[in-house]
Amino acid sequence: MQTARLYYDDPYLINFTARIIQTLPIGEKYGLVLDRTAFYPESGGQPSDTGHIGGIPVLHVTEENGQIRHMVERLPCGTAVECSIDWQRRLDHMQQHTGQHIVSACFASLYNGDTDSFHLGRDSVSIEINLDRFDVDMAVRVETMANEIAVKNLPVTAEIVDDMRLQIMPLRKRPSVADNIRVVQIQGFDYSPCGGTHVGHTGEVGLIRLKKWEKCKGGYRFQFVCGSRALADYRLQDSITRLLCDQLSVRDFEIKAAMEKLMTDYKAAQKELAAVKQELLAYEADRLLKESRTVNGIRVVSKAFDGRNINDLKLLAQSIIQQPGHAALLVCRNDAVQVIFSRSEDVDLDMSRLIKAVFPIINGKGGGSPKAAQGGGSNTAAVEDFLSAALLEIEKGL
Repeated sequence: MQTARLYYDDPYLINFTARIIQTLPIGEKYGLVLDRTAFYPESGGQPSDTGHIGGIPVLHVTEENGQIRHMVERLPCGTAVECSIDWQRRLDHMQQHTGQHIVSACFASLYNGDTDSFHLGRDSVSIEINLDRFDVDMAVRVETMANEIAVKNLPVTAEIVDDMRLQIMPLRKRPSVADNIRVVQIQGFDYSPCGGTHVGHTGEVGLIRLKKWEKCKGGYRFQFVCGSRALADYRLQDSITRLLCDQLSVRDFEIKAAMEKLMTDYKAAQKELAAVKQELLAYEADRLLKESRTVNGIRVVSKAFDGRNINDLKLLAQSIIQQPGHAALLVCRNDAVQVIFSRSEDVDLDMSRLIKAVFPIINGKGGGSPKAAQGGGSNTAAVEDFLSAALLEIEKGL
């Protein structure tokens, strides 16, 4: 027995009665098959509806080989059940999906861009359009046209069409199925084969906002939001704008210039800080070189640091090995151990072999080249033993 699909007859239907005709144990859950349903099953990039069947939450709805399964964690009492759809979720999906038809049709009309894929996510809708290029001006045109279509409040209808009508319809894309082809029509604007749920008029889509785009294989991937999602996005952007205005002590139209100045000043400060840090590290390297000792003919700087950054230690090691005949065995000890071993060009010592020989002491791993090696370990308590073992290996002539 086929389940009657009430969501096709009336996508605004929230409450209905049905009869459970089959119960399918699926893992620790159950799949309920009803004689009639208003629950839309996940399909074609649109997530499923949720709601309740006999007071039991419907977690997900799928379609397997034409059979619609309503996933629940426990069974309702009896077979005759009262059912209800989560209306806010349904309306959101209707707004986003109809908005997608509008946006895709705008891309087709303005730039001959075909929609290759569609995904209705939790936060935004994404589509992939086969365009060679895209820029801000093109985005403005698409967004403007899409919102003009929404404001016109054009009727949105859907019907199953026969082959004869299908041949004369100005379809934006060809159907992916051969039978029972359902075409969603935005009056005088777009005709597209689709099995999803849609609003009755474009005005119900609300505001359409193109959020961002990125290059992808075959074209561009776009993210946009409609209706209540667009309103939520507007509120978020407005709160960010007000925060920036307060922090920068500027008006909203001055944010761009203020941020550009802030970034220029920040980069200059970073450059100055890097120069000062390099100078300090040079002084530190000189001090460590004076404290170094000779091991098997090599002047070795062996030192463990607490709370230091490994990148600073790399710069410190570079300063040390500028001197001929030197090696640097440096460790920074924080939540874990990070190690850098390096040596001068004229030193005959394989740092990769050395570090691997002593890594077991700190439960470490890593590697590198004969000139420089690095890695990390977890045993912070064994750092001194680790460095002592490395010095012993150098003394033995590793």
